[in-house]
Amino acid sequence: MRQITTRLAALAAILAVSACTTMAPGDGSDAEVTRLSTSSTYSDQDFQCLLEAIYHEAAADSIDGQRAVANVILNRAEDPRFPNSVCGVVADGQAQGRCQFSYRCDGRPEVFADKVKLQTATQATTVVLANPEEDVTNGALFFHAGWMKPGWFASLRRTVALGGNIFYR
Repeated sequence: MRQITTRLAALAAILAVSACTTMAPGDGSDAEVTRLSTSSTYSDQDFQCLLEAIYHEAAADSIDGQRAVANVILNRAEDPRFPNSVCGVVADGQAQGRCQFSYRCDGRPEVFADKVKLQTATQATTVVLANPEEDVTNGALFFHAGWMKPGWFASLRRTVALGGNIFYR
């Protein structure tokens, strides 16, 4: 119970700081990312890789949509068909030019240009890594944008639609 209380207090602190922070619109400078300690199961490198993926894949989504993308990455890291680490999942296929996450193969540098979106992605990353058992996708391993035709995804079991994406396992 104490651990849950500590995590809730940490999340409340993040939200309080976020509410008090103002950022200049259009300021494209790189932002320094700070976080409170999350589950000891995940490293700082895991946090950074997950943050990068959430920011570039789901920054325009709701916080639940961002959490859903993060849950897919964590679920893949636990599935033997995928790399067994957060960073491995995020980089999967990049060396072959067949990225699982399209931003990794778009030829542009991975920068955090929008500080407000970075702040939201940081919150989502912190929440998901602190509470990985709270999977809003019900075990999804795949997702696509809601506007896309399902294609081969249609052969999978749909679990949920969140943040403009449809999730499957």
